[in-house]
Amino acid sequence: MKESIRVALIQPKPYPSFEDPKNLGHAYQLVERLRGEKIDVICFPECFPFQGEEALADIARQHQAYVIAGLAELEGNHLYNTATLFDRQGNLLGRQRKRNLGVLERQNLNMTEGDGIHRAFSTDFGKIGLAVCIDFWGNPEGARQLAAQGVEIVFNICVFPVLRGHWITGSLARAFDHFLCVVGVNTADYNALFGGRRVHHHGGDSFVIQPPRMLDKEDFRRWIRSLDNVEHWVTERLGELEQVHTAEVNLGVVRRFRDEFKNRFGFRR
Repeated sequence: MKESIRVALIQPKPYPSFEDPKNLGHAYQLVERLRGEKIDVICFPECFPFQGEEALADIARQHQAYVIAGLAELEGNHLYNTATLFDRQGNLLGRQRKRNLGVLERQNLNMTEGDGIHRAFSTDFGKIGLAVCIDFWGNPEGARQLAAQGVEIVFNICVFPVLRGHWITGSLARAFDHFLCVVGVNTADYNALFGGRRVHHHGGDSFVIQPPRMLDKEDFRRWIRSLDNVEHWVTERLGELEQVHTAEVNLGVVRRFRDEFKNRFGFRR
């Protein structure tokens, strides 16, 4: 099992309309910047590129990486805001539908709520969880379900015009509660188009949260005794502009010290 993984955070500047097919072409352009790099996970934000499962499967095959993307999933007469996961061979590995829909999704996009059940997905480097926007940072239940299934890292995809600072604060709380890693991916700053009306999205601030690396139990004990806050768990934080950013995320520390961490603080899950 890999000690660390390489993750690509794709923070795009989308075309104004979610359903604009040019967003799929833009996704292709952005991942081309990763050509030649060894990446384990490529992560796009919520509702981006919105469509194009076959193309995303192709991206996964080309880069031999897991791909997470925000897609509109149609089942029968219901449309869902879904985080969709492809494996390194381009196979569809899983979906996670958003439970807590905002007014935009309900009224402008006529989307349907997911069932609120969060499922872990097994990869060749460990168990991962997916969560769409507020389902993770604003609601403790999703993280609780995923941690109970042994998830070591959660990918929280978002379209985030407000509360970006609280997004990180809420995600830090979830990471601390369950001693896990979090990758949060947002769109860049851009002007969105909803029902013919332009709305400015204050985007950016995609991040990586992870517990610090520790060598052994004595190292862990020293760290616990000096612990004052967990702000230093934020190891990567992007700006507002479009960016393709790669980061190393250490999962080994979660495997080695999660039980000891929970025991120290009396967490019982």
